[in-house]
Amino acid sequence: MNSSELTVLACGIGLLLLFGVLHMTGLEVIRKHKPQQDSHRYLGLLFTFWGLALLHLIEIALGAGLLALLLSQGHGSLSSGYGSSAADLIYFAGATFSTLGYTNLEAHSAIRLLVMILSLSGFMLITWSATFIYTIWGESFRE
Repeated sequence: MNSSELTVLACGIGLLLLFGVLHMTGLEVIRKHKPQQDSHRYLGLLFTFWGLALLHLIEIALGAGLLALLLSQGHGSLSSGYGSSAADLIYFAGATFSTLGYTNLEAHSAIRLLVMILSLSGFMLITWSATFIYTIWGESFRE
């Protein structure tokens, strides 16, 4: 591995660690602040859903920010004509995060390692969120 690939890989692993802490903290905030099931059963579920959506959007924005930083430092490129705007980077990070990397854009050079880690992160965090909302659903409708 060359130094660019090692830099991108280290940044990606750091982002994965940050995602774990951020997501766990976000789940605790959602759990503590959601309306109680006995008086607001559906509102608690909707609060959980919206909270998870916001949490994932924050994670995608962080991924896009790291992509922007690494691309600006010359650690790779995206498909020709893309990656120059914030919308491009947010789209690419979000599509990578939510589809295991299946997007109409391609990453070239070392930045591919970050894309792989964003895909892994998205899979892990979306699965974690699905388990969390399933648990909240079970608590809300347990009789």
